[in-house]
Amino acid sequence: MTDKRTGSADTAARWDGRRVLFVLQHDAQAVPCAISPGVLRELTSRRCFKREEVLQCFTAVRAQVEAIAKGKLQRRVAPSPMPVTIWSTDVEDYGAASSESEGLAR
Repeated sequence: MTDKRTGSADTAARWDGRRVLFVLQHDAQAVPCAISPGVLRELTSRRCFKREEVLQCFTAVRAQVEAIAKGKLQRRVAPSPMPVTIWSTDVEDYGAASSESEGLAR
């Protein structure tokens, strides 16, 4: 089932010991995605090392993480069986693109 407000799959994110795994709905398909706790710390400016802390950080920025993942998916040339992984550079690219959009809207 899909949450109509966010377009995200109705599956809980989970910690595999190295990264948070989650599923994103994109073009009527469930797409596996992943993000490291280091990137989550960058996004939230919060401490998140333990499982519970990492999942709380993810929940706090899930909408932003999903927007970044959707941007990566739109730029993909071909489908891939590998999860869409969010890296620090993806966050920087998303921030730059958001700033440009805001500047154009003014």
